[in-house]
Amino acid sequence: MIIGVINAKGGVGKTTTAIYLGCAFAAEGKPVTVIDLDQQGSASRWADLAESADDPLPFPVEVSNVGRLDKTITRAGQNAVTILDTPPGDTRSIDAAIKVSDFVLIPTQTSLIEVDRVWETLPTVDHLPHGVLITSARLGTKSLDEAVAALEANDIGVFRSRIPIRESIRASFGATPTTDEGYGSVAREILEAIS
Repeated sequence: MIIGVINAKGGVGKTTTAIYLGCAFAAEGKPVTVIDLDQQGSASRWADLAESADDPLPFPVEVSNVGRLDKTITRAGQNAVTILDTPPGDTRSIDAAIKVSDFVLIPTQTSLIEVDRVWETLPTVDHLPHGVLITSARLGTKSLDEAVAALEANDIGVFRSRIPIRESIRASFGATPTTDEGYGSVAREILEAIS
């Protein structure tokens, strides 16, 4: 299963989602590979820092690019959960990830600028199972309710799970997350959607 984590906007939680989702699947005993397609290399940097601290992630993070993506996926194996961490604004990488994905996850925050970028992304994934994941959510707020209502009013699939805004999530960069912060539920929703 290949999961593309995409959004044209940066800073919405793509890398955090890729790493935490990888940990959630690994906790279920599934072999996982995260493929870092972002030139900034945040996912691979996360993995390197965790390994240097003797706290390695429970899966490999492979660096790749559009030209090598098929080979990198083949190395990950057909039985693995492969998660593609894509860069913001790089349409070639985003399109390549969509092309090979079985499911597309679109993380977004609830401000208007983040939700606005979701509309740009959706036409490219209409043919695939996909869902919008609200990240850095302030639970019980008007902005969260309005963002979800706007997405649902346009028949856009939104994950039931919300990833709350937490310092523990932000502070986990460079370490193996010790709690799943809701990503275990996200993993289960993905499995439901593609089964």
